[in-house]
Amino acid sequence: MATKTERKDVYEIISEQILKSLDQGTVPWRKPWACMGGMRNIRGNVYRGINQFLLQCVSMDKGYSSPVWLTFNQARAAGGSVKKGEKGIPVVFWKQIKKDATATEKEKAFMMLRYYTVFNIDQTEGVTLPKAEAVANVVEPLAACEAIVANMPNKPSIKHGGDKACYRPSTDEVFMPTMTAFTQAEAYYSTLFHELSHSTGHKDRLNRKGITDPIAFGNHTYGAEELVAEFGAAFLCGMTGIAPATLENSAAYIDHWKKAVRLDHKLVVTAAAQAQKAADMILGPKVSEEEDGEEEEVAKAA
Repeated sequence: MATKTERKDVYEIISEQILKSLDQGTVPWRKPWACMGGMRNIRGNVYRGINQFLLQCVSMDKGYSSPVWLTFNQARAAGGSVKKGEKGIPVVFWKQIKKDATATEKEKAFMMLRYYTVFNIDQTEGVTLPKAEAVANVVEPLAACEAIVANMPNKPSIKHGGDKACYRPSTDEVFMPTMTAFTQAEAYYSTLFHELSHSTGHKDRLNRKGITDPIAFGNHTYGAEELVAEFGAAFLCGMTGIAPATLENSAAYIDHWKKAVRLDHKLVVTAAAQAQKAADMILGPKVSEEEDGEEEEVAKAA
C-alpha cells in the first residue's frame, strides 16, 4: 500500500493533469456505462412519466440487473413464472371509458386512472426474453480496485442494478449499474470511486456540507460536492494505475460542473484538497499509523 508521501505525490500529479486539461479545453463528458434505454415491458415499449421514475427507483433499490418488466400472465406466456414470494409493482395508465348516451346526445367519454402489477425479469424464472434483450459486456474485476473497495473502513452499502449511479445519504447506500453495463472495468471503478467519495461526506465520516445539508440539484454547493467526488475518483484511479483510461472523462466532468456553478481554479483546487481527505478515508488509516511509527523510530535513532 502507498505511503503518505506516495499518496500526496499521486494527488498532486492527478490535480496538475486535470487543471492542465481544464486550461486547454476538454472533450464533452460521456456517461461511462451503457444506458438500458429506460424501464420497458417485455414487448419493448418504454414506460413513461411516473411509471418510468417509479420502476427506476425500485430497480435501484432492489438491485435488479434488467430493465424489462412484465405481468404475471406475460411471464406464463413467455414459458416461465414469477418466483414464489416475489411482490410486484403497480404501474398506472389512463383508460378511456365510454358512457351510455341517449339518442339526442353525442357519445360521451371520460378518462379513468387504472393500474396493473408488473414484475422485473429478475423476479421470474424460465422466462424467454425477446432477442432484442442486450447481451452483457464481458468485464473482468481489477484486483487493485477491488482491494480498495473491500478494505474501505466503515463503507456504505453498495447495491447493483438499474441505470443510475448515485449515493443516497439518508440510507448511506451507493447505487451502481452492474459491472457488465460498462464497456471497460476502468470506467466502472471510476464511477464507483466517485460515489464512494460522495459517501465520505456522511455525518459519521467527514461530515461534509455538500452531503449533510439539504441541497438543490445544480446549485453552488451541489456543484462543489460533485467536484470533490470526481477529484476523489481521479485520485483513487491514480492510486490503482487506471488513471490514463479515465482521466480525460474526469477532466470533462469537472469542467462541466465548474462551468455550471461558475467556479474559478482557486475553488477547484479547494475541492481537490477536500477530495484528498475523501480519498485518504477510503484508503484507510493503516498507512498513516505505520508511518507515524517509522517516524518515531527515526527520531529515537537520531
